[in-house]
Amino acid sequence: MRRSIGRIPAKTAKANLLLAYIFRKGSAIMAQIIIENMSFYYKEYFESIFEDVNLNLDSDWKLGLIGRNGRGKSTLLRLLHGELLPDRGRVNKSINTEFFPYPMGLKFSRTIDVIKENIGGLKTLEDNLEDMDCLQKYIDLEGYQIESRILKEMNLMKLSESLLERDYSTLSGGEKTKINLITLFLKQNVFVLLDEPTNHLDIEGKRIVAKYLKGKKGFIVVSHDRQFLDVVCDHILSINKKSIEIEKGNYSTWLKNKELTEQYELRTKEKLEKEIVSLGQRAKTSRNWAGLANKQKSEFAGHFRSNGSQAYMRQAKTSEKRILDSIQGKKLLLCNFEKEKKLQLNQGDALCSAPWLLIADHISFGFSKYAFIEDFSLTINQGDIIWIRGENGKGKSTLLRLLSRSRNMDEEQVDIKGEIMSGNIYHMTGLDIAFSHQEPILKEGFPKDYFSDNHSYWHELCLSFDLPHNFIDRPIETFSNGEIKKLEMARALSLPNHIMFLDEPLNYMDIYFRKQLEEAIACYKPTVVFVEHDERFGETVANRIIEL
Repeated sequence: MRRSIGRIPAKTAKANLLLAYIFRKGSAIMAQIIIENMSFYYKEYFESIFEDVNLNLDSDWKLGLIGRNGRGKSTLLRLLHGELLPDRGRVNKSINTEFFPYPMGLKFSRTIDVIKENIGGLKTLEDNLEDMDCLQKYIDLEGYQIESRILKEMNLMKLSESLLERDYSTLSGGEKTKINLITLFLKQNVFVLLDEPTNHLDIEGKRIVAKYLKGKKGFIVVSHDRQFLDVVCDHILSINKKSIEIEKGNYSTWLKNKELTEQYELRTKEKLEKEIVSLGQRAKTSRNWAGLANKQKSEFAGHFRSNGSQAYMRQAKTSEKRILDSIQGKKLLLCNFEKEKKLQLNQGDALCSAPWLLIADHISFGFSKYAFIEDFSLTINQGDIIWIRGENGKGKSTLLRLLSRSRNMDEEQVDIKGEIMSGNIYHMTGLDIAFSHQEPILKEGFPKDYFSDNHSYWHELCLSFDLPHNFIDRPIETFSNGEIKKLEMARALSLPNHIMFLDEPLNYMDIYFRKQLEEAIACYKPTVVFVEHDERFGETVANRIIEL
């Protein structure tokens, strides 16, 4: 039976435990996550994701995880976390993992209490410090330092201390994301798995989170934002076509080395192709000479161990062996080469040399007592590529939806809470608009259920986005977030249009898609209005910027 120590004076017990904590010595040891011969596939769809993967990950790394949509980035994080189990092989961890987005338990409402409780139940322990077991756990979790550490992290995240006293449920999405990250990095001895933490953060929010993560270590982050990866990472883990590789450095370092490797392999491939042709000609010549020598044997041939035909045949066989070796070597080259297919943007002809396509004339929008878009005017002309940017909550997406419809459009198409309080929006007669939603409207069923008109073009777009050839017959719930967003973009871009409205088109999208869209806009110069938080993309394609 455990002996009760409840009668020891609380002050004395606390003092003893605090002294033990102060003089306790120890050092953090870098842990490893070891993946051995791991294979995983989705059995119900007979789809192989990983085959015989072997990796060693150090818990001190700041690791960026990249790869095309559908290659298994989120699946890999879930395998590391133990949420999924390999079909073969194993994942060995000597450190605990935590997953973002983290399901914040809301046993308490005050934000600081929510943070404490999600760090090992510190708030509950704090409320029961008279119990010696609770006190010991509280000390082990460094509970006496937690408030000062929380304040430090809040400062690093550029969050006001006043948020800690607010009800957690009243925080904005961006504030909750930052609080979520703070909570994870305040946990002891964990390796943090971050699945696209910057989605829906505004530009300034991304910069703050990037700077915050730069000062941390011990995480894997899935992101397609090139600038973010350059700031944050010291290693890159890339899921390629035929392999998974780790390289020291940030995204730009990885990309430069990848391009140099591909250039070298391309030159080697061309050299081998020429060698194969040359060796083939030599083998053919040797066989011809062997046949000729066999017919016209020398009168001296019998005095030698081999006659001329045997020598020529040996030369032919040697050449053929070298051809086979060269072909095998060529197969190993460029196996991970990623070629972005050209994206074609079909936009309707100009509307009879119209001087403008759309005019927003001094519009104010909001509710009866509050306008969050006020006295806004804009004229959109043919060839405008307009980047609407600003902090979260400034009404960017609302403005995009407002502009995409005129006053007399069906309210069902609007999906906007509020009303135009003043001003007007004019569309040129005959104007067709394509709208891509921030959150895809495709939720369940099959892709073919959503596409009836212009079938061949959207199918061509989906394939150019590197969706698998069987995508049309796969249930949508088996697609990754990025693949679903590609279906949404294909749906929108296949619509007849004179203006494209794109609401955060790069959310979840892989780096190759970003380059595809950049190059297509540069080539076709369509009329586009877009909201986006990827600075590199916006600065590359936009010829007008609207700052809210």
